[in-house]
Amino acid sequence: MIGSCILDVLLKANEKRNGNFQIYAVGRSQNRFNERFDCSENIKFMEQDICNELQVTERLDYIIHTASHADPLSYSLYPVETILTNIQGTRNILEYGKRHKSTRILFTSSFEAYGDNGADIYAENDYGLINPIDLRSGYPESKRTAELLCKSYKEEYGVNVIITRLSSVYGPTMKENDSKAHAQFLRSGAKREDIIMKSAGLQKRSYCYLMDAISAIFKVLFCGNVGEIYNIANCNSISTIAEFAHMVADLCGTAVIYQKPGELEKRGYSRPHNCILDTHKLERLGWKGRYGIYRGISNTLRIMGEQ
Repeated sequence: MIGSCILDVLLKANEKRNGNFQIYAVGRSQNRFNERFDCSENIKFMEQDICNELQVTERLDYIIHTASHADPLSYSLYPVETILTNIQGTRNILEYGKRHKSTRILFTSSFEAYGDNGADIYAENDYGLINPIDLRSGYPESKRTAELLCKSYKEEYGVNVIITRLSSVYGPTMKENDSKAHAQFLRSGAKREDIIMKSAGLQKRSYCYLMDAISAIFKVLFCGNVGEIYNIANCNSISTIAEFAHMVADLCGTAVIYQKPGELEKRGYSRPHNCILDTHKLERLGWKGRYGIYRGISNTLRIMGEQ
């Protein structure tokens, strides 16, 4: 969702703003890349698994590392791959940064790395509990370890790395098989189907429309301090999961229906708690979100309906 849209933004900058960016993309499938981008002559694509040594010989100015399973069903079905992508994949990118100290690397982590400390609002220096033997914990625990790798490579080898912790990001480039609750709500809404809730959805979340998230990523990439962590969220885009579902249903003229979750879904659930991200550190860089939650959902549904 995020990596592909970053490419869209860079391509548009080249087209409309004479950006002159030389763009490289790493992914596991040339065919999927070709299906997504019809202007691939402007991007050099490298087909590889990020868990293998990075096959880049060029000296890059920036690397944005977005590779990871990022939805609950994937955590449940592919816990090993989820862990290794975040740890081994991040190590391979940091090894490149070790050889090329001028390259700035941005690692996209997640609000899930905070765990639960009983608080509602989380700033960058907060942390909480995660059950280390719950299969679903492979995602947040490996994000935590990858963050520590980034910090360690910075301190020991002088790697120019920076970390972002993303909130619940949504937008029209979500994958069709994205199992996150808000992704399912939006897909159903775009099809004018009822919204299925499989929990009470009372926990509050910081949401962020995709384009706000990407503009924040670029702000941190260009202006953030090396080795620092920045929350990425929109302070005007906070709601409970249930409120998000009802907003989608209201916009689409459908209903919200509550059902019991299946066993596989339960494996992917996190323990319910509020997680609102403190964005003061990001805002001090000069960033401000443009899309409140209602506008972001409306834009997503409109674009998905046109696809």
